[in-house]
Amino acid sequence: MSRPYKRYVDSFGLAGNEMVLDYGSGWGRISRHIAERLSQGNGHLTCVDVSKVWMETIQKRLKKYPNVGYKLGDIAALDIADGAYDIVVVHFVLHHVPKDEQQEKLAILARKLKPHGRLFIREFTRADHGTPPAEIRALMSTAGLHERESRMTRSLIMGEVFDGVFDKAPA
Repeated sequence: MSRPYKRYVDSFGLAGNEMVLDYGSGWGRISRHIAERLSQGNGHLTCVDVSKVWMETIQKRLKKYPNVGYKLGDIAALDIADGAYDIVVVHFVLHHVPKDEQQEKLAILARKLKPHGRLFIREFTRADHGTPPAEIRALMSTAGLHERESRMTRSLIMGEVFDGVFDKAPA
């Protein structure tokens, strides 16, 4: 089951020297592939999650990577500098954020990006467990991010999945 996550991380085109923020990192499905890639350079991964259980799990899982930091809590309350990240990853997380908080969270994530930074999002699109692509695009646009590319894929279990890459404009 790890191969699809590795392929997804490979699509980021990481050189190994980037600063990456994994929002809603959970137990680290893709985080370990990012950490591994960044360990080939002087890059750094910051894993952010609101769950203490997931944070403890990911810290154990990624303990061999010294280039990983961990932040437990709501992104709005965490001490994370604006403009510090080359890449922000939102991997199957947006549908867990309450609808009335999604715009705020994405605006915060956009601020964490450097000018020309990229936000990668992968999200289910089912009405009962996901976010429609038009909604994702509208949220990103309002957050000041511009769609670079996107595509729809299909998961055998969850159905349609939106994969998008959004850019932050230069300051």
